[in-house]
Amino acid sequence: MTRKVAEQGTPAKSAHFPIRNQAAESRNRISPVMAKVRALLPETKAAHHLAILIDEPLGNCQKLLCGARTENAEQLAKLLRSDLGREVLFAVMGEARPDWFSKYRKQLDVNAARKQLLASQRAIEALQQEIVE
Repeated sequence: MTRKVAEQGTPAKSAHFPIRNQAAESRNRISPVMAKVRALLPETKAAHHLAILIDEPLGNCQKLLCGARTENAEQLAKLLRSDLGREVLFAVMGEARPDWFSKYRKQLDVNAARKQLLASQRAIEALQQEIVE
């Protein structure tokens, strides 16, 4: 029985990828949306948190967070409807700035300023109440 042997000077497969994970890193590019989601989730058990958040199987969430799979429209919709929806929307929009999105961002800033103003007014009223008593 004869065996086929690589010709002299032909590098072995392991020479191409000395570290197995190097190949995976170059292939698996995580989407900007999932990169943002991963940054917002706790570092420990991020896939578990994502699975609970969007009601998807754990394996799917692990693959989404490592870049082995891209998110589909249904998963994006679930993310947009979650508590992380605002940040996900900003990640989806990226550098695009249509008029409606600019107005939406400004309205969010107005809402945040109003909320802060109301909190300050409540704090002032509480301090005044202490003075009167």
